[in-house]
Amino acid sequence: MATLLTTLQESIRYRGGTGHWAFQFHRLAGLGTLLFLLIHILDTSTVFFFPNLYEHAINLYRSPMFLLGEIALIAGVIFHGLNGLKIIVFDIKPELWNIARERTWTWSVYAGTFVLWLPAGLIMGNSIYVNSICRCPAAAIDTGGGSQVWVNVVILTVLAAATIMALYILLGGLSGSGGVGKTFDTRMWQFMRWSGVLLIPLAYGHVLIKDILDGVHHIDLDYVAFYWSFVSWRIFDAALLGLAFAHGMNGLRHVADDYIHDAGQLKALKWLILIAWIVITTIGAIALVGGVRA
Repeated sequence: MATLLTTLQESIRYRGGTGHWAFQFHRLAGLGTLLFLLIHILDTSTVFFFPNLYEHAINLYRSPMFLLGEIALIAGVIFHGLNGLKIIVFDIKPELWNIARERTWTWSVYAGTFVLWLPAGLIMGNSIYVNSICRCPAAAIDTGGGSQVWVNVVILTVLAAATIMALYILLGGLSGSGGVGKTFDTRMWQFMRWSGVLLIPLAYGHVLIKDILDGVHHIDLDYVAFYWSFVSWRIFDAALLGLAFAHGMNGLRHVADDYIHDAGQLKALKWLILIAWIVITTIGAIALVGGVRA
């Protein structure tokens, strides 16, 4: 514990400049997103396992304090994605990296995060005012199927890209490891990079539609049943579950490497992470296949 506290203190005190703080914010945003994702998988799974509990879970999301936290979460998701793209570019093309360019790109990530987050924060802030302060009646959302055309196009495109990338990685075409052997860690390094690319349209699309445009005040069992009546949405959520949660749990494994220095404790924690990933992914997959239970 003393070693862990020392590591945490030094990570804050270290004067690494812009890149260091981008690294810290990237890690915090990733851990925060992973925590929310874990909770979101479990609460959404209640539509199949315990449908009567789903409304109670959603009511927690509708509280002003939780909604304010969700607005902050949106900023974290946007930053983590944009900064992840910056990392991927420098990984693939290390010759592009230098201190000045790192600083410029990092400030560009901060600016891009703010520009993308501001309208989302205003829309979600207005939702808090309308539904929690003035308590105005929530306008009904259009549950027509027109949007499914472009949703199908996006999903098929992302899945096709995922298939091509997976085959290319398996064949060694994207090793990017400078001749290092194809070990488990090399494979997981590749997975983190390319799952991160695929998660940009998946995660950003999910956040845009469910959290910003529709909003939690419109989400209930009927909402979930309607969207899951389209196979395209189930495929979309299945891809998000498979990529995002595995991406986050593998990131947690790397965080453990940095902060846990006892070999026995580290091994036990990694086994716990693996078991948690298998169990929670299985729960989410069963709910996706089973759908909303009457």
